[in-house]
Amino acid sequence: PFDVTEKFNYNIISQLLELPSEDVRSIIANQKKSFYRFRPLTIKQHINFEIRSQLEENKLDLPGMFFEEFPARIYPNDANLTHVLGYLRAVTDQVKKEQNHDYKFGDIHGFSGIEKVYESSLRGKDGTEYHLVDIYGIDHGIVVDTPPISSIPGKPLHLTIESKLQFFIEQLFEGKQGAVICMNPLSGEVLAYLSAPDYNLNSFVGPVPQDIWDTWNQDDSHPLLNRGIQGLYPPGSTMKLIAVAHALEEEMVSEKWVVNCSGSYTLGDRTFHCWNTGGHGQIDMFHAIINSCNIYFYQLIQKLSLKDWKKMAENFGFGTVSGIDLYGEEAGNIPGTEYMNNKYGKFGWSTGNLLTFVIGQGDILVTPIQVVQMMNLIASRGNTHSPILHINNSSDEFNLSFQSSTWDFLQDAIWNVVNHKDGTGKLARIEGVDIHGKTGTAQNPQGEDHSWFAGYMLIDNDPIISVTVLVEHGGKGSIEGTMIARKIFNFVLQNELIQ
Repeated sequence: PFDVTEKFNYNIISQLLELPSEDVRSIIANQKKSFYRFRPLTIKQHINFEIRSQLEENKLDLPGMFFEEFPARIYPNDANLTHVLGYLRAVTDQVKKEQNHDYKFGDIHGFSGIEKVYESSLRGKDGTEYHLVDIYGIDHGIVVDTPPISSIPGKPLHLTIESKLQFFIEQLFEGKQGAVICMNPLSGEVLAYLSAPDYNLNSFVGPVPQDIWDTWNQDDSHPLLNRGIQGLYPPGSTMKLIAVAHALEEEMVSEKWVVNCSGSYTLGDRTFHCWNTGGHGQIDMFHAIINSCNIYFYQLIQKLSLKDWKKMAENFGFGTVSGIDLYGEEAGNIPGTEYMNNKYGKFGWSTGNLLTFVIGQGDILVTPIQVVQMMNLIASRGNTHSPILHINNSSDEFNLSFQSSTWDFLQDAIWNVVNHKDGTGKLARIEGVDIHGKTGTAQNPQGEDHSWFAGYMLIDNDPIISVTVLVEHGGKGSIEGTMIARKIFNFVLQNELIQ
């Protein structure tokens, strides 16, 4: 049979497409050996009109060449929503083996984000069109006697994201690294989701070009890291609420239990410090939360067992995945006896390690999605749902049963964190608005501390939005993270976004 590649002018296509002629020869040669050798193959995607015109002029020297519109998803220009949407990549032989889809040579697939999670419903099904091609590879049009098979478009996917809020947060966080997650505390709907820095989905159409992919991977700021579910951080003082919940539920100590904070606390041969070096003086549990007093919690954790404290943290959702409809979520780490023995040896750790755990330091690692879920549980008094992004999907219930008095105490204490004159979260306060929250400062061996704020806002006594802000290298949680949270709450109020 006649081989059209004998008449194919590789030099022309190499020059116009800026591809080495050997690469073009290799693409065609490999295709000829495959089962799909009679089907079209892609030499280059996304050429402009000028290049196409020049190729058309040389069509007789390029037998078998034709142009095809390429299906691609276009993203809105206002809100990026990068780490939620994810991106597309070309299908590889490995993907064909692993996934139960009728992928063909040259296809693309969802590689991350909801593009990957909902790939089967988003992609639809290809159609088929039959063309008459002569022995020189020249296309003479559609074969009318053989009807085409219509393609089936993918299903629309509606997200829970509030686009105006998402865009505002993206602008607010410009130039920063970290994560922001906003949710409905009762339903589990994710209202905004930011991981910064992100990557620009609008810089290309369709699958990610290799050069852009390489740039993302080599960037020291790690834009591909989805910090909301994959970033692992010490939670800082946000973790103090776990010890309080455990102490009250198990009646280990009363909320009236008082400790003297002199600014430091000595255990064995080690001295542990409070952030307030001058000390808080005589302080009870309520004011220890408001002032985020470390000394109080150093002594509180010694009245609790590591096993029971770990179990309480897990009840709040730490140490496990939240179940959000995104791939790659990390579980984090809530250390227990087994973990500590394996890492340090049975006699290589002591009570001193617990003092770091209770204030959210040491071997504890959490994700921002876990911290916002803790706030959802407090806001809903233990009756929330797992996070969800697809508006038509059902979300699993996430429940935690406490005495009413425990929920009352937690809610009252974190309201005062924001609204009391000495509260560490007072920069989040908005006059006349019911905002609760907890700050955290997470020690960072690579530089300045990370800044946390986690809280929620009520309208007419109903929790309408929870917010977790993590600013990498942001310093004290009482400043950077808290100020950003206030702007978010204020934006929601002013724009009446959530009712």
